[in-house]
Parts: sequence; C-alpha cells; structure tokens
Amino acid sequence: MHKTTVEKSDNLSFYKLLNHAVNKVLHFFRQHITYQVVLILSFISFTTSYYGFISLVSDGAWFTKILFFAVVGVIQLALVYSISQLYLKEFFSRYFLRASLLLITYLLSLFISVLFSFNFYYKIFSASEFAQRNVTLQLEEVKHGLEDAQSSFNSVYISLKKLSDYSMSQSIEERTYGGTCDETKIPTPGPRSALREAESKLFQSHLSSFDELKMKILTETSIIKKMLIDFDPKRDDIEKLEEEVNSKIAHINRIFRGGEITLLPKILAKHNGTQRMSMESLGRNISCPDSQISLKINTISENLNSLTPLKNVTFFDANNQQQLIERTINVLLAIIPFTNTHVVAIDKVSSPTDVTQSDIKAIGLGFLVDFFIFFFTILAKDPYRARFFTEDSIKQYLRHDVRRVLKMFVFESHFSYHLIIPNQRKNDKLEEILTRFKLDNMLTLVGNNIEYSELLFLHQSKLRNFDALTFKVYKLNKDKYNTLLIEIDELKNA
Repeated sequence: MHKTTVEKSDNLSFYKLLNHAVNKVLHFFRQHITYQVVLILSFISFTTSYYGFISLVSDGAWFTKILFFAVVGVIQLALVYSISQLYLKEFFSRYFLRASLLLITYLLSLFISVLFSFNFYYKIFSASEFAQRNVTLQLEEVKHGLEDAQSSFNSVYISLKKLSDYSMSQSIEERTYGGTCDETKIPTPGPRSALREAESKLFQSHLSSFDELKMKILTETSIIKKMLIDFDPKRDDIEKLEEEVNSKIAHINRIFRGGEITLLPKILAKHNGTQRMSMESLGRNISCPDSQISLKINTISENLNSLTPLKNVTFFDANNQQQLIERTINVLLAIIPFTNTHVVAIDKVSSPTDVTQSDIKAIGLGFLVDFFIFFFTILAKDPYRARFFTEDSIKQYLRHDVRRVLKMFVFESHFSYHLIIPNQRKNDKLEEILTRFKLDNMLTLVGNNIEYSELLFLHQSKLRNFDALTFKVYKLNKDKYNTLLIEIDELKNA
C-alpha cells in the first residue's frame, strides 16, 4: 500500500515536471519565436499575394502599384488580426456577433490571399507544363479540324465533278442520240440539246472555280500544318503562333463564306427536282426531268452544309497574367468538395479544366503558408480573455480603484502600455496593484532607476511633479489591461 502511494506520488511529480517543462517551452516559443515566424510567413504571403494582384495591372503605373500594395497590406493585416482576436468560446457568448464578423473577415481575407498567391505558385510549379500540354492538345484539335474541313470540301468538289461529268455525258448523248429529256425526241439541234449543253458548261464553270478554291484551302491548311509541326512550346512564342494560326483560319473561313460557295446552292436549286419540269431554253419552256442530276445536287447540298467554319484557337500562355488568373479560378472551383473532380497527371490532361498534380502542389503551398500563419498566431496569442481574471480577482481590482490610481502612470504605445512608477514615492494601493499585475503576468520590467531626463517628452510632461525622482518602467500587457478595465466596468454596472 505504501509502495503504491509512493509510485502515484512519483507519477504525479513526473507529470507536474513534464507539464512545467512543456509550459516553459511554449512560453519561450510564444515570447521569442512565434511573432518572428508569423512576421516572416506574413511577408511571404504578402509578397505572393501582391504579385498576384499586380499581375492584373498592365499599365505599370506607380499609383496603381502603391494602391495595390496598400490593399494587399490591409488584407494581410485583416487575416492576422482576425485570427489573433478570434476565440471559439465567443460563439457561445454575448460576443457572438463579434466572433462571426471576425470569422467572416478571416475567411474572406484567406480566400483572397490564397487566390492571388496561388497565381504566383502556379506560375512556378505548373503553368509552363500545363501550357505545353494545352498547346499540344489544341494543336491536335486544329489538325483534326483542318482535316475535317479539307475532307468536307473535297467531298463537295468530288460531288460537283460527278455532276459536271454526268452533265457533259448527257449533253453529248442528247446531241448524238437525243431522248435524254424526252424519249420521243430525236437528236436535232433545239432547246433540249441547248439546255444540256448550257448545263454542262455551267457545272464545268463552277467545278473550275471550286478547283481553284480547293487549291487555296490545300495551300492554307498545308501552311498551318507545317506551323504546328515546327512549333516548339518550350522555345517559341505561343502568342505569335496563336495569332498566325487564327489569321490562317480566318482566311479559310472567308473562303467557306465566299461568293462561289454561297451562290452555288441557289444556282443548283434551279436545276433540281420539280424545277426541271419547266426550264427556259432558246426562248421556250421545256421539261427535262433527270433523277440523277437531282440526286447529285442533293448530295452536293449536304456536303456544302457540312462546311462549318473553323474555330479560332486560344492557347494557354503561361506569361499571360489574365489567363493565369482565369486558370487559378478554374482550379480553385474544380477542387471544391463534391464537384467530382479527378486529379490527373500532366500527360493525361485532355481538357483545359482538368486539374493536375502540379495544380494541387501550387494551391497547397498557398494554403500551407496561410495555415502556418493561422497555427503560429493561435500559438502566440494569449488565452481567451475570460480566463485572464476570475470574478474574485476582478472584485479585488475594483476595490483598489485601478483606473484612478494608475491614470497618471499609464502611457499607451503601439502594441502595449508603459507603466512608469516613481521609485521613492510609496503608495500602498499602487504597490498592491503592481503585485497583482505581476501575479497575473501582466507586467514586464524594462527599466529601473531611470532618470527623469531620460524619459520621453510626453512622459515628462505628465510626470513633471516627480522630476527629482527616478523611475521603474514596466511594459503592461495591452490586451489584458483593456480586458481588465472592461470587466471592472461590467462588474461595477451589474
């Protein structure tokens, strides 16, 4: 029994020692390291976000750069401040609205920071690879589009040639044997042979025009294909290639919309189907039905309808900041949960919206920096303010009339208060307040036996009645002191 008690006592001592050691390490880390780490991480986040912001600006004006510098600075400040002031317990207290606003501020500033810092990391880790893959895919699409266009045009040409050849043979037959329009008619020069000859010449004329267009399209497509084959995504200018390819595509589309192709269906319609039952030739209306001509004209019409314009290409350019931003937003939207997005290797990319492993790496770095800012800020900040002081402690401070007693000796600075106390002046209430401050870890002595002349002018003007004395200078925790005054006022008014 005695042995068990001793073991329990030893275990308790060990846990107390371990807890004390951990607290010491955390205290040292909190006091000497975390703020520096947060500062460095904030600088990294600021720099990368600023790069993303400034990438949107093309004029390079100094005013714009300074404006964005200020905007990013405010966003970064809002990010760190909202974390440092946010406590989960406040969501279940009367400070719910304050906590909600801080959370919204944090999430909004986090999103903006990650969005624009991702632009920086993405350009380093993924943009060039994705650009090469994107260009390769689009080049393949252009090649297929050109082949389809050439095939469709060839089909029109072949069908038109068949029509022309057939019409020529019918013209010869009508002139030689007759009966191609009416079996009872003999081969005599007249309106029917004239009609067949005119049709043959008309179709032959359009065939010649199409032959010229065919050669033009063949030349243009050959030039584009050579450009695509010779292009090296790692070395050549993507923007220049895009401009040249789109120029050639526009030329081909103009051919497709040209007068010959637009006019041909209207001309052929006059020689098709029922229109052949009443045709003018040599000043007379005659009929010359021919199912073969109608069939061939219908085939040509179908082939003409398949001549769809080629689409312009838009290559992804890793040096185009606007495209980088658009890609950034696409990736951010793609990785949202429940969107059923699959991460693929760069060589498996088949669409501009595909998310690659490099994308995840880039966006992960942006989140990682802001996560570490969150982690180290949480580690550095003081406990929830409701834990600073117990109600009994507040009552003791209220009894000492802290605000009135310290009014003359408290001076505000940027991140803390300075408490400047005359050494030779004894005040029991003041001494007791200082003792309680020390117990509550609110004070840090930064100077002793400081001469009046060494104080700042602002301090001297307030302490001029003590100009013959020396002073102790303390750094007073600003957050705790403000909280103390609030708690005192709330207790007083309760």
